[in-house]
Amino acid sequence: MLPKKFDHKEMEEKWIKQWEDWGIYRFDPNSEKPVFSIDTPPRYASGYLHMGHAKNYIEFEIIARFMRMLGYNVFLPNGYDDNGLPTEKYVEEKLGVKKSDVDRETFINKCKEAAEKLEEDMTNTFKRIGFSCDWSTLYRTISDYAIKTAQHSFIDLYKKGEIYRREEPILWCPHHETALAQAEIEDKVRKTKLNYIYFELEDGRKIEIATTRPELLPSCVGIFVHPEDERYNDLVGKKAIVPIFGQKVPIMTDEKVDMNFGSGIVMICTFGDTTDIEWWRKHNLPMKISINKNGTMNDLAGKYEGMKIEEARKAIIEDLKKEDLIIKQEEITQTVGCCWRCGTPVEFIPTEQWFIKTLEHKEKMIELGRKIKWYPEYYRKRYEDWVKNLKWDWCISRQRYYGVPFPVWYCKECGNIVVAKEEDLPVDPRLQKYKCDKCGSENLEPEMDVMDTWMTSSLTPQITTKWIEDREFFKKMFPMNLRPQAHDIIRTWAFYTILKSYLHENEIPWKDIMVSGYVYVEKGMAMSSSKGIGKSPLKVVEEKGADVLRYWATGASVGEDLIYREKDLVRGQKILIKLWNAARFISLHLDKKPEKANLKVEDRWILSELSRVIKEVEKGYKEYNPNKARRTIENFFKNVYCDFYLEMVKHRLYGEDDESKEAVKYTLYKSLLAIIKMYAPIIPFITEEIYQNIFKEYEKDLSIHTSKWPEPEDVDEESLELGEMAMDIISSLRHYKTENNMRMSEPLKKIVIDANEEKIEKLKKIEEVIKGTMKVDEIEYGEVKNAIDSGSFKIEVVG
Repeated sequence: MLPKKFDHKEMEEKWIKQWEDWGIYRFDPNSEKPVFSIDTPPRYASGYLHMGHAKNYIEFEIIARFMRMLGYNVFLPNGYDDNGLPTEKYVEEKLGVKKSDVDRETFINKCKEAAEKLEEDMTNTFKRIGFSCDWSTLYRTISDYAIKTAQHSFIDLYKKGEIYRREEPILWCPHHETALAQAEIEDKVRKTKLNYIYFELEDGRKIEIATTRPELLPSCVGIFVHPEDERYNDLVGKKAIVPIFGQKVPIMTDEKVDMNFGSGIVMICTFGDTTDIEWWRKHNLPMKISINKNGTMNDLAGKYEGMKIEEARKAIIEDLKKEDLIIKQEEITQTVGCCWRCGTPVEFIPTEQWFIKTLEHKEKMIELGRKIKWYPEYYRKRYEDWVKNLKWDWCISRQRYYGVPFPVWYCKECGNIVVAKEEDLPVDPRLQKYKCDKCGSENLEPEMDVMDTWMTSSLTPQITTKWIEDREFFKKMFPMNLRPQAHDIIRTWAFYTILKSYLHENEIPWKDIMVSGYVYVEKGMAMSSSKGIGKSPLKVVEEKGADVLRYWATGASVGEDLIYREKDLVRGQKILIKLWNAARFISLHLDKKPEKANLKVEDRWILSELSRVIKEVEKGYKEYNPNKARRTIENFFKNVYCDFYLEMVKHRLYGEDDESKEAVKYTLYKSLLAIIKMYAPIIPFITEEIYQNIFKEYEKDLSIHTSKWPEPEDVDEESLELGEMAMDIISSLRHYKTENNMRMSEPLKKIVIDANEEKIEKLKKIEEVIKGTMKVDEIEYGEVKNAIDSGSFKIEVVG
């Protein structure tokens, strides 16, 4: 028998320890059960978990629990993405240790220390929220094995000709002072000034050029007009003098010029945008770089040297105004590409970088994306739109300290690129000597850049399935079943993982992808660890319990965003209390496992409803939609099972008919067990407590989470119809009693129901349950004079 109340803290601590001792969530590589594998997102070591993380991890962890109950050998590893820029950003911004202020090794050690502390806290949080991963599979992307896997990937693709190194203008974050990939750029809309500036021609005439970036005037290398713009035919072939800086630049034509933008005359600077890069290559123009890697102006900018970009822009505009070279200024709205981690507008800086060929595989990436089932399906369109709009190969090198080293040296004698041998991995060229495999020289220069963090995290399916360690295990596990992830990293984690899987194995990495939404605070801002926006799930767990948190986490359908509101936690609290009270009530009447007896119509009705619900809930879980499953269970449990069936059978439980009692007990036992099993993936703690106290003795399963998913039985259609009729009449009579300030236990002498002969025959089958539930002495059928305000039937209360 259950106690009157439950203590969520005591209950949760008990079951966290017990589950771990039992090892019920460990993957069994020797099991003959079918495998269901999940490519778990490795959480960044860049801040603490907030409610958004909790929601997204709980959503797919629920699926893991469900699949175990379906009989699958579930492979749910967990990992931490603790190398690369996110961790460096945390150390610099949260701990105040700048990489420019300390030596490389000191900074790397600070990153490792910070990552370990964050991971320890995150592991505690994951366990507290009931995350049922196999902790023996825990990996870190900065571990030797992960580094070895990433370096093996590099070498394999380098040998296949899919990786190359080249100097060219690259997307650059001046704040973090590193190259970026296209996927790491986010567009931001801002207000800016369009400045109309006079350029003087060699013959003394003046032309107007409109630009939002006058700070790039020292980098101006040419001027373009449209070949069909008759206004400027006479300018082509002439030269203009760049104001303030004085260099002479040619005036040329190009079809890409927008004749309606500004004056229709544009300058090309190296480099302001991708059009500048395109024109620079197409017209074989010189390169003049005036911006340093740290976002300051260099010596080409003359007296503006050392100024930040924004400062130089303002100073140059002021000087142009002094010389009457500003014709006018217009405020416009502009879309600017920014670093997705710090929000700094990116520049285009020519540097030597490593790239993976991506553009030539765009069609294949779309084809592979269509082989994967997307949940929801509409996110596949987002993926395809991203692929179609790719304009760059994937830049995989970063000018940072903390990350996976490239297994590369450069021979100073013969210029050969020396790549490490597979048997030597993992390697750190900064710390290890190597010999040139071409000329034999040991005079090698190590590659100092580190890999993009996505270079490693795009290999999570390979890392967890022992790609380079155990090929037999890998073949058994790959491709994996499910990739759960947030929608904002479709362009990065999903895309790069599909690309890597194709380039290495000519295969998709997983069969299904489950995309989750954001969690917003009430002000409309997405929760973010780096921005300090959000609430810790541990606070909710401490105050209200992990099951309440988990119930809240299923508040939106798969792929949809969710707003965090304290009041929404109350719903879960109420359900837990209702479930506990219902289970306790039932436990008071169970002293053994009941045998199936002669079921009455209301018993057959609720079991038929239960069968329908089991099918619908199972469908929801299989569609990776815990919200759909939860809503289905809740509606049945709260609005049908508790509000009606439990009330319908109380008079039988307290009556003298032993056979009727046994039928009720059998139905209660069977239905409650199915209800807690359906709820178990969502609220694992309270369902385990109920199972252990009421059912373990009879069912013998070690845990509810290792028990079998409930089997739906044949549906009795007649009982379903009769049950609906009974609920309708009971609801009407409840409404009548409430309106007349009557207690539900007060008797009604007689009710008259107006119905045809066919309905009367059916109503007679549910007379007993109506009488017993609503304390009605007599039911008659006939004409109704004063019908109560109610449902489908005309009913009159007499006497």
